[in-house]
Amino acid sequence: MKNHKDPSGFDEFWEIDQLIPVRKKPTAPREPRHIEAAEVTSSPVGDPAPTPDGRLTARSVCDGRPYGTPVTSPEKIAENRNYRPNGIEKAITFANVTAASAADAPLPERPVALFEPKAETPPRPLLAYRPAGGLVHEVRVYPWKNQYTYYEQFARFARRYVDVEGTEVPEVDFFSYMPQYAQMNRAQLAYYFWWRSNFRKGTCLHASYAYLLLFLYEIINLDDQISPQTGQENMLRLWLSYRDKHPRLDVLVREWLCDYSLLHQLPPPRLPEAEMRDMIAGAQLKEFYVSATEGEGAFTDAVLYFCSNYDYRKSKFYRPETADHFHRVLRGAVEVALSYQREKMGENTTRPRGYSTVGRDAFSGAICSYRLKRHIEVDFSSFSHTHELRFVVTDVLKYAENALRAALGIKSRLTVYEVGSELRPLLDAYLKKALPAKAPKRVEPKAAELPEYERRYEVESRPLSLSNATRIEESSWLTTKRLVEAFDGEGTMENAEKPAPSGGILPETAPATAPAPTSVPVPEVPISLPILGDNSASESGFAAALGALAGFLPLAAAGDRAGQRAFALSVGQMPDAVADRINAVAEEYFGDIVLEDAGGYYTVIEDYRDLLKDEGVL
Repeated sequence: MKNHKDPSGFDEFWEIDQLIPVRKKPTAPREPRHIEAAEVTSSPVGDPAPTPDGRLTARSVCDGRPYGTPVTSPEKIAENRNYRPNGIEKAITFANVTAASAADAPLPERPVALFEPKAETPPRPLLAYRPAGGLVHEVRVYPWKNQYTYYEQFARFARRYVDVEGTEVPEVDFFSYMPQYAQMNRAQLAYYFWWRSNFRKGTCLHASYAYLLLFLYEIINLDDQISPQTGQENMLRLWLSYRDKHPRLDVLVREWLCDYSLLHQLPPPRLPEAEMRDMIAGAQLKEFYVSATEGEGAFTDAVLYFCSNYDYRKSKFYRPETADHFHRVLRGAVEVALSYQREKMGENTTRPRGYSTVGRDAFSGAICSYRLKRHIEVDFSSFSHTHELRFVVTDVLKYAENALRAALGIKSRLTVYEVGSELRPLLDAYLKKALPAKAPKRVEPKAAELPEYERRYEVESRPLSLSNATRIEESSWLTTKRLVEAFDGEGTMENAEKPAPSGGILPETAPATAPAPTSVPVPEVPISLPILGDNSASESGFAAALGALAGFLPLAAAGDRAGQRAFALSVGQMPDAVADRINAVAEEYFGDIVLEDAGGYYTVIEDYRDLLKDEGVL
């Protein structure tokens, strides 16, 4: 029976083979191009004229054949169908030519294009000058490379509004990353004029950050209507007045003020000494601001700020109450070190060797007209590459801070790697005069001043009794003897049954004149280290309190590194452990330490030398 196709299309649903895409027929491989061999002759150099039959000719140079004789290569020569871009019609490639044929046919001329780069002459500076003194030696100002006009509208508005005086209006907030007059409404523009009028008279009203940027843009673009001295003064005054409220001014103004001063040949402004380091910490040309300090102070400040690996302001003991001592003492120590370096090693030792050059784009990140946009190159003395002086200054600062800490009653010390034997006495002489008076010893509060809950833990005080101390010591030795005999197996029942004081401590009811217990012979035990808290040793002197360790002090006074190590080895300790033990005894005896770390070895603190001599240990 013949099946008829359902007109509704239901049968087509089951024809799955129609859903499979038709596979493309594979493309037949391309036949290789047929290359016909041709006999060619080469024409003489400079005259590649073909013969009537179309073959090139060449004059024989070795076998005397006449001019125009065809030269047939023994191998087939393929024709190169590539065209030269410089107009040569067609190049012929010779392959597998015999030596004789190669000698007969000279090589054809090949045009060679030589591209010689043009020597670029450096642009001439618009301005070049040498500032008087300071650390900046030469300034060169170059024109801007690309011309632009997108800030000219701001410059026109600035010239139009420069003399407008404001009237008192309420404050209006304004925000813009690069503020311009066209971005402000009427109320914002009115308050800006009121704030600017007050600022020019010396009154600093509250203002948003965008108003301050707009005022700086005016100073930059109105060089023909604002005198350079007034512009520099206003820029510096705005920076100092608003930097606490707007710290972002430090990043911008320190660079723009430097550019403004260099372009107008102005001397660097004087920054407050207490704030200068924070204000120019990230400046590209810090030496420009350091040059404002007159005389040798400029060089000392530059070394103190930029030629040290140690920042004393990051010390945990640098506090508001000690900041003045840190600034005064450490700066004076640097001056002593620089004077010593100049006297002993020559003037050039402490002076920068060679100049550094830095290029900077004027008023980067500011709205600046093309008429005033410049590129500046500055030659200056850099302190970042004087590594030898950097190491000396770093150790001098740490050495001076150690002395200052000792004067302030601080036990912690910094590690000083090397301070020369000639420089050390000079520093000590300076520090003896410059250090503040020693801090008084802290007095512990009396029991009556302690809180109620602390007085409950106070030990009852009793008068000192030498007889009681003697009885306690004898009872302790008796207990020690019994323990030794018990562990050695030599004890007897007779000795074990003898009554002994409980815990080796006499009861309070025992009379002071009670008969002493039977004396027991005690073997001698050598003691190499002092026992802390031994009052009897303290009463007999500091040397007795130290015991065998007293021999370490003369070695420390002489700075004998090898002797200190040998002494520590003889008592089975490290030098650091011996010094710590001596300092611990000294704290109980004098209330302060007597040894300090000098970088791998120990020295006696200068203030206690005479005292130790009186005690008989030096």
